[in-house]
Amino acid sequence: MAFIHFILGGSNSGKTKFSEKLSLEISSLSGKLYFVATGVAFDKEMQIKIDLHKKNRNSSFSSIESPDLSTEIFANASENDVILIDCISVFVSNVICMEEFDETQIDNFKLAIKNSDANLVIVGQETSLGVIPDNKLSRDFLKKSGLLNQFVAEIANEVYFLTAGISRKIKG
Repeated sequence: MAFIHFILGGSNSGKTKFSEKLSLEISSLSGKLYFVATGVAFDKEMQIKIDLHKKNRNSSFSSIESPDLSTEIFANASENDVILIDCISVFVSNVICMEEFDETQIDNFKLAIKNSDANLVIVGQETSLGVIPDNKLSRDFLKKSGLLNQFVAEIANEVYFLTAGISRKIKG
């Protein structure tokens, strides 16, 4: 199993910047560096955010856009490679909004990261610090995202929590 770093925090807390820096620090000269992006531009604001992330991304990363995280990179990467996944919460949002949602999409991702040989840097939103939403879709998202966060935190070697750009190691 890979060495897993889990980066957790709220929106705009500095998770991406921290995770990119961490990925660059742990990458070796013999391995490859991948950035797996899950964002989908459903509106202009999200497109601007995606464009900014791409512009600021270090050119050492090979980018893979995979909103449903069905990419084969987890199985194909070697133990010297580093895969940054940004972000599993957006992945959960993407798959539960699909017409053909199936819980196996999340289960397949869990299996993929458990079986990957690569070093993984996984970014997720901490979604349990706010109010309980008044609609079923949002509550389903919080439940599925929270359970996935718990799973990743359990198997991760290190977990970091970010607030206002400041990281705190909470596991490892």
